[in-house]
Amino acid sequence: MRSKTFALLLLTLLVPAICSAQTVKPGKWTGFAVPPDADQEVPLTFDVTVNGDSLGIAIHAGEHGDFAATEGHYADHTISFNFEPGSPRVHCVLTLSADGVYTGDCVGEDLKSAQMTMVPPTD
Repeated sequence: MRSKTFALLLLTLLVPAICSAQTVKPGKWTGFAVPPDADQEVPLTFDVTVNGDSLGIAIHAGEHGDFAATEGHYADHTISFNFEPGSPRVHCVLTLSADGVYTGDCVGEDLKSAQMTMVPPTD
């Protein structure tokens, strides 16, 4: 009986920790992108909303415009989404790094690759 009580206690402590580790914080994120064939970072802000593992992401790129991401998803410490900064459509896969920042590649249908970084809000 004592081992069942201990197991239940352990589960009640572990499940919330695991579930909270698998969430993305909604709000205004910051970051940047380095376009293909460029050395210069383009500063970005992101408005992120969360609905389960689905994400709504609005990308604000200053003078370059605003873009609505589609098919936003979060799983296994990875954010993925698509957006169209013109032509072609771009697919991004950003993975959580040890410092709490999401980084990865955004690859266009033309197979050109850009790097993107998304930094969650700290508050």
